[in-house]
Amino acid sequence: MDPNQKMEKYACEAAREAGLKPENFRFMQGVGEAIPLDDNSVDAVISTLVLCSVPDVKQTLQEIKRVLKPGGIFLFIEHVAAEDGTFFRHVQNVLDPLQQVVADGCHLTRNTGLYIAGAGFSGGAEINTPAMYSFPWIIRPHVYGVAYK
Repeated sequence: MDPNQKMEKYACEAAREAGLKPENFRFMQGVGEAIPLDDNSVDAVISTLVLCSVPDVKQTLQEIKRVLKPGGIFLFIEHVAAEDGTFFRHVQNVLDPLQQVVADGCHLTRNTGLYIAGAGFSGGAEINTPAMYSFPWIIRPHVYGVAYK
């Protein structure tokens, strides 16, 4: 699911390259704040570098919890804001308004890991902060992990 319809082509191509049969893959255009799925209907939700762009992170995380079945998992990798007071964070603060315009609403200064930790996943959340240098320098650092319903 992605709010940007232009991503459908890339998503379908990636699904095909991963070996998914076309009948088992469906691209949905939509927003994370209103996931068009029933309550307790999915085993897993995967988020890859998208929570930076949703208008309401807290509502999106509530929606993820809503659609997950009991025992379901939320897997994620997201970029987050650099540490407050660092030169890198200052650069992110300066570039953040431009980034939102040119990158589908991406916020460089969002502390997504804190949002996930505070979302109230009933089974808790494991959040890791790796050093990932293969990404463009402006969208570092990252968090990855799993949260459990």
